[in-house]
Amino acid sequence: MKKLQWWFRTIGMWYLLLGLMNIYMMFLGSQTYLAQNIPYPTDEWAIRAFVDGWSPFLFEMFGIATFALWASRNPSKHTSAALLLVWLEFTHGVLDDIFLIARGYEASGYIAFIVIHLIIIVTGLVFSRQAQTEAPSAQLGMVN
Repeated sequence: MKKLQWWFRTIGMWYLLLGLMNIYMMFLGSQTYLAQNIPYPTDEWAIRAFVDGWSPFLFEMFGIATFALWASRNPSKHTSAALLLVWLEFTHGVLDDIFLIARGYEASGYIAFIVIHLIIIVTGLVFSRQAQTEAPSAQLGMVN
């Protein structure tokens, strides 16, 4: 159970960090930096459209961070939430990164994120499965 607890904590802190980095990129950093990382011609309106389109993802990151940190308080109760986070890592992580690479965004950064997503997926699957097998023993008082 401790592994899943620390997995939730790590995921929560990771998404909190990603959210803060995205706040800086979208609202506090320079528009020039943002424009340089978009693989098509940009002007002020294109940047605003990008920020508007990206903002749901930003808020989602804070939602995932908050829930993962909350779930770490009682990980055996939230193994299905771990599986949901694994699925989100695959669909909104791996698949989206592949899509963005195909659309012309810088591949090196997205490949690094794909590796991180895959690590999160594998560890999440392993630790949630371990927690599920420990849960019946814990209910019988056989686990500390």
